[in-house]
Amino acid sequence: MINEALIEWLQSFQQQALAFNERRLVVLVGDELWAHSLLKSVDIIENSHSAKNRCFIYGDNENIQPNVSVQRFRDKLGSESDYVVFADSQYSIDALAALSGTLVAGGIFFLLVSDYTKLETSLFFKRFLTVVNQMPAHVVLAQKKLVLPALASAESVSKETSTEKVKLNYACVTQEQVTAVDAIIKVVTGKRKRPLVLTADRGRGKSSALALASTELLKAAKKDNPVHIVITAADVNCLQVFFQQLQTSLPTGVWHNNCFTSDKGSVEFIAVDQLLKQHHKASLLLVDEAAAIPVYLLEQLVKNYHRMVFASTVHGYEGAGRGFTLKFQQRLNFICPHWRNLHIHQPIRYRAGDPLEQLIFDACLLNAELDDLTCDQAKSSNSSLLDANTGTNLNIVTNALTFVHFTGQALAEDEALLAQVVSVLVTAHYQTKPSDVKMLLDNPSVQLLCLLSEINNKQRVVAVAMLISEGNSGTEPVSAADISGIKNSKRRLNNHFTPQSLLTQCGVEQAFDFHYLRVMRIAVHVQLQQQDIGSFFLKEINYFAKIQGADFLASSFGATKSLLSFWLQQGYQLARLGFTKDKASGEHSALVLNAVSNKAINLESVIKHEFYRSFDHLLNDEYQWLAADLIALIQYHCPKACRVKLTAHDNANVSAFVQGHRQYACCVFSLHLWLKERLLNENLADQTDVAVLIQRIMQKQSITELCQQHGFTGKKALEQFLTSKIKQLNT
Repeated sequence: MINEALIEWLQSFQQQALAFNERRLVVLVGDELWAHSLLKSVDIIENSHSAKNRCFIYGDNENIQPNVSVQRFRDKLGSESDYVVFADSQYSIDALAALSGTLVAGGIFFLLVSDYTKLETSLFFKRFLTVVNQMPAHVVLAQKKLVLPALASAESVSKETSTEKVKLNYACVTQEQVTAVDAIIKVVTGKRKRPLVLTADRGRGKSSALALASTELLKAAKKDNPVHIVITAADVNCLQVFFQQLQTSLPTGVWHNNCFTSDKGSVEFIAVDQLLKQHHKASLLLVDEAAAIPVYLLEQLVKNYHRMVFASTVHGYEGAGRGFTLKFQQRLNFICPHWRNLHIHQPIRYRAGDPLEQLIFDACLLNAELDDLTCDQAKSSNSSLLDANTGTNLNIVTNALTFVHFTGQALAEDEALLAQVVSVLVTAHYQTKPSDVKMLLDNPSVQLLCLLSEINNKQRVVAVAMLISEGNSGTEPVSAADISGIKNSKRRLNNHFTPQSLLTQCGVEQAFDFHYLRVMRIAVHVQLQQQDIGSFFLKEINYFAKIQGADFLASSFGATKSLLSFWLQQGYQLARLGFTKDKASGEHSALVLNAVSNKAINLESVIKHEFYRSFDHLLNDEYQWLAADLIALIQYHCPKACRVKLTAHDNANVSAFVQGHRQYACCVFSLHLWLKERLLNENLADQTDVAVLIQRIMQKQSITELCQQHGFTGKKALEQFLTSKIKQLNT
């Protein structure tokens, strides 16, 4: 039986949150039936889909039916809610953080905890609950020892939290949003090659500003000269707020097949890869949530389109934005020195200093600031391998860089160190999420390695690597039944990505006989990059792996020429290249291996050989649209055992084609072998015009496609280029 006083208290608590223009957290500690009965009594979950009571329910609680998919919770980021009921036994912090971003002022986030001991055994959630208890706006209600905290008086909230509404231009909510709309319009009406970078924390009206500016441009256009606006993002589902605002502002427009059309123009979603594959005419190109797109792809967009706006969340719940802020803006300084930057500070859905936003920022370290290293750091030729848990020196300390292994417990006990580690990861890697912080603290298979240096009399984190132990580590052996299930595509194990990929994708039957340390993340402080510190770090990691008794070091990442080149230069071998592009990176995923133990050397050689045996065949199938510079790099590293020597007949065919004596189709196989041999020359791999040869001869791209990509007027012009380039390289 639910106490009437509790129901009354909850209602007053919610009303006060609304009066203060803020969101709050309520942790309900008790059995599932008690929590369900309480939420039902205050009319939250029974009418979760009504317009007056927008409630998102997430989790696996049998008594409370969820309305948010476990896999698609990020789709809700563009939506609004009055309540969130979080009843997940796994306590997914990514989902928790993302769904908190949907709440409007007066919204309550209910975190249901049926097993409190499970949270207490988690270093991450112990820290999370500590932060909760330090913030008086949030409360923990326990079924067994129910104490209702006294509610703060209205006078305790600053007058600054009042929400006096003023009518603003463009139907904007804040003056900062008006400024943003004006700046976006200026990109179209002003000079070319002056892109705008619009940044904000979530809930500041950034995406709405893009839509409101698009509305004004459509209204101002003429029917005989319509405006065509293109918007892109990592996923079209990220643009719900944008298109909803567009339809609200222009109700006469029509939305169909990812395109919004009015009588004076259109706004169309086009994926990033399509924008780069073929140039599209656009009055304005908008890139929303730009931090979710790799910087090198954004750089290519800037070079191909002249009027652009990049909008991005800085402290995002779904990933990191500060790497975008630092890295991309550095590149803009070089490409478009007249670019503009605008940051929106004021929230729209709730007051500044909102307690729920602050809780998520603090608990997930979304606001961890990167140390500013004001003095140069020289890379040392030696290092110290020191275990932070035992203090044992494993070799002699002789210089400024110290290689350290930290446990989750050590991180949990040193808040400043934890913040430094997370800030380095976030600024260097676009996929860092709140769950990575939890993984660092809680996953026993994950090991944190750091390079530390004494800078300005203070210990600083120079580089960070997250390693996960996989395969036959000796602690928890994978059973024969599990391996059989994986092989037959009936089972998938956590924390065993590398051996599973080798078994199911590469056909390596003995994959689970080996112990792997996979480098999940490796990041160097942005102020110290391009100084070979990453290479130095990997050498130390290799030594660490040997001490740990690993057979292989491994890593998986979105393959670009520069990134794959880095790993191959460190002695890693390419084991696999994904057939489709990864959504997060926009690239084919590469799996690389480095044999650490003697028994792994032979298997590494076999895996590498098998990859190259099939690579040429896949170039005109699954890899037909693989980047040409990546193909050139891979061919450059082709092992001798897989190389085919040109015969006299092949050389004669190449000469005959160049002289115009034989048709292309009659010589193409010999041309393929000839080009493969030429690509063993590293200088040739760096020549951009060789891309046409690779795409035509190796990838079998059509004449029409190549003419569109490279601007050839037709078949004759393309063949003249091929003949000329082959003749040049064959002399």
